Amino acid sequence: MTSMTSSDISSGNWLTPPHHRLGLHRVEDVVPCTTIARGEAPARMLVPASEPLDWDLLTVPGPQGGPISAEEFLARTHTDGILVLRGDTILAERYFGEFTSASHHIVMSISKSFAGMLAGVLAAAGLLDLEATVPTYVPELAAGSYAGATVGQLLDMTAAPHYDMSYLEPTAEVHAGDRAAGWRPRRPEDVVGTRPFLAQLRGAGRHGADFQYCSGTTDVLAWVLERAGGAGYGELMRRHLWSWIGAEDDAFVTVDDHGTPYACAGMGMRLRDLARFGRLVLDDGWREGTPVVPADWIARTRRGGHFATTAESDSAAGGTYKNQWWIPGDDHGSFYGVGIFGQYLWLDPQSDVVIAKFSATDQPVADTPAHLDALGAIARAAALTRQEA
Repeated sequence: MTSMTSSDISSGNWLTPPHHRLGLHRVEDVVPCTTIARGEAPARMLVPASEPLDWDLLTVPGPQGGPISAEEFLARTHTDGILVLRGDTILAERYFGEFTSASHHIVMSISKSFAGMLAGVLAAAGLLDLEATVPTYVPELAAGSYAGATVGQLLDMTAAPHYDMSYLEPTAEVHAGDRAAGWRPRRPEDVVGTRPFLAQLRGAGRHGADFQYCSGTTDVLAWVLERAGGAGYGELMRRHLWSWIGAEDDAFVTVDDHGTPYACAGMGMRLRDLARFGRLVLDDGWREGTPVVPADWIARTRRGGHFATTAESDSAAGGTYKNQWWIPGDDHGSFYGVGIFGQYLWLDPQSDVVIAKFSATDQPVADTPAHLDALGAIARAAALTRQEA
């Protein structure tokens, strides 16, 4: 258990080991945030299984390919919390250190997957044209890197801005974007705010020609969604998604000096509520007989994209990307959201299993293939477990 307190973390260290082990679930103490309200509806009931998943007997693939115990996997990946859900039945729920079921945890780039589902809602409502170019909605970007990109290319990460996503390189644009958003101490030459930062980006390759994972692309998408939906991003998220999943608590999203949400990575919530969002998506977007996210949007997402993503560290071998979700191409039709330092939302349609996992790994991106293999193994084991409450 960590001996650090909130006074030990700051904007200068909350993303740096070992301080991130506290910082990732004390974000609201470090970075300005705005609330995404859960609404007035009752929380979706999740019930413990009468025969939970037996961690003592469970093994998963390890980083060297051989089997390791599930306990070793959780320890090696510095797990803060993990929840395994089949239907509305909790087959496993574990918390570590001071992290509890009532704690919020930032989900990092799983935030992108929320944006992808929100886009599907607005597109189905006729508010969002996937073939339109970015300046159709955001003329402020008509002279920049995203000027020729379409909304669909934003969603599939096939826009091609000049943007370096090297997490361990302080001069990379991903770090400059963090500083603009208030996530890291700013330098004298930095712009202030996510959207001024996006507007000053220049240079691009050929949009639509290949996969290029880029956090700035999701922040452009969020800007487009605000203009298409006619409301702020947090309000759109509340109105169309968060108030529908049966969350037990509000979520949050970090904001910059101008109040602009950091849509690419800034959402945070309880572990059970992340699992509830996954349940909604795995249920083809339906919640108590109401279509929240269009089923055909989720079906298109699950079919994957046109370009291989193997070169990207968050991807499975042979994987693709669609609508801000990763598609590993396994025999269960799984798909997932992932964030740095080991945040995962794993959905296995064949097993009907959702796995939500919060972590604080030593490196921003580490052992991704082994992590994915382990989650897939847990989902398959969960499918063989009785789920009666």
